[in-house]
Amino acid sequence: ASPISRGLSMAFLLRSRAAALRLTRNFSPSASLSRWVSTKSIDEVSLKALLDSSDFEDAEKYEDMAGVRKKFSGFFRRPIHERKELLEEIFPDVDMAALGMGLDMEVADMMIENAVGGLTLPLGVAPNFVINGAHYIVPMAVEEPSVIAAASSIAKLVSENGGFKGKSTGNIMTSQVQILDIKDPDAAVKILTDSREELIEAANQFCQSSVRRGGGVRDVYPRLIIPQMGNRDPYVVVHIDVDVCEAMGANIVNTVAEGVAPKLADMVEGRSALRILSNLCLKRRSAAMFRIPFGALSWKGESGEKVAERVMEAYLFAEDDPYRAATHNKGVMNGIDAAAIAMGQDWRAIEASCHAAAAVGGSYGSMTKYSLEDGYLIGKLEMPIACGSKGGALTTHPVYKLSHKLLGYPDAQTICQIIVAVGLAQNFAAIRALAIEGIQKGHMNLHARNICLNAGVPNELIDECRGYMSVKKKWDTATAEEFLKSKGLEALTKLKAATA
Repeated sequence: ASPISRGLSMAFLLRSRAAALRLTRNFSPSASLSRWVSTKSIDEVSLKALLDSSDFEDAEKYEDMAGVRKKFSGFFRRPIHERKELLEEIFPDVDMAALGMGLDMEVADMMIENAVGGLTLPLGVAPNFVINGAHYIVPMAVEEPSVIAAASSIAKLVSENGGFKGKSTGNIMTSQVQILDIKDPDAAVKILTDSREELIEAANQFCQSSVRRGGGVRDVYPRLIIPQMGNRDPYVVVHIDVDVCEAMGANIVNTVAEGVAPKLADMVEGRSALRILSNLCLKRRSAAMFRIPFGALSWKGESGEKVAERVMEAYLFAEDDPYRAATHNKGVMNGIDAAAIAMGQDWRAIEASCHAAAAVGGSYGSMTKYSLEDGYLIGKLEMPIACGSKGGALTTHPVYKLSHKLLGYPDAQTICQIIVAVGLAQNFAAIRALAIEGIQKGHMNLHARNICLNAGVPNELIDECRGYMSVKKKWDTATAEEFLKSKGLEALTKLKAATA
């Protein structure tokens, strides 16, 4: 087959798979007694979108009363010791020594198995985030240049135009109990549905600490699963929704699932199989949103209206095509992962949830949503995301503790909103750059630092070398070495390399 025919076959496969999944996937808590599909789709049973443009009508105007944002002007140009001094000035009760301590090996050995060392990521801050009128200096841990710079730039633009709005649902996590070898799945669904109150009471016995904090099991409901692969019988999955309060909640809901599974299996004369949380936490969602007038969007010589139009084109490309959506969403996760890692959150669970949500309905599309309304560009990101302000490694890792101090010890919902806002800012920065000037110009200018270091350029000449590469429009090791040669430093560099 030719490359064209193979491409057409793959496109057909993707469309066919998406169409089939739309017909068969069932995320509804109101499982139908039908042997085939639920009578309700996820869109019909999900909660109303958390934010829309009306949320900005009565938005409080952010005022930088302490002039904090102004203090961070030119922050990236300052030497490291001056950046730390500014943080110490703003946060006098925060021990900045933790930034240089890393993780004690005895602590590391308690956190994981077979510990032999530690891996340090650069930790930076994005100082311009304003969410619901509050100013946040957001810690981000990432090895990739341009990520923090891009998020900071967009956060500054948004802060000057009303800031981000953020909102969250409750802290509901869901566990699943799979029940197999059921003689009559339809009858099993009815039995479990009719026993809802009894099952909630039974399940709560396995999360008494959450109940005492005001949380606990909120709902128990069955779903009828029609297998899509192999000649297998339908089976039942029971969802258990638990308010986990300030925890991320994985251990809590897993304990509940394992504890109540025998009772569920006995009630329907089946066998309990997997008992585990779902990271697709559709009932624990957070959203962030911005609204920027066209007049404030002009960039790189293009009018604000033109920038808005080009951003919309880039966004719709991601909605149309899964190949583009994968890279578009990677831009979202550049920001989300960096913030989540710095705050000690389970970034792997967040990744799984965000990508699964982008495919709910059977086709993979953009995580972010953009629209043009009455002279404004509106950007929004609403995702299922689970974060915790208590438990886990938050109390053992010194940098995690410092990160939460910098943020003012936010609760779990606020942590989610901060992380989602960072993801939205990062995505907007990426598609704006792509649509207006291409991604490489800005990214490679920042990546040039790493190229200079690899080529052996002395620290005091790195900025000059970056300028040299920018003029040449070549960002590679050969150009950095050419710069060294022009400075008469080539021999010194080779000597260092030979003796290293």
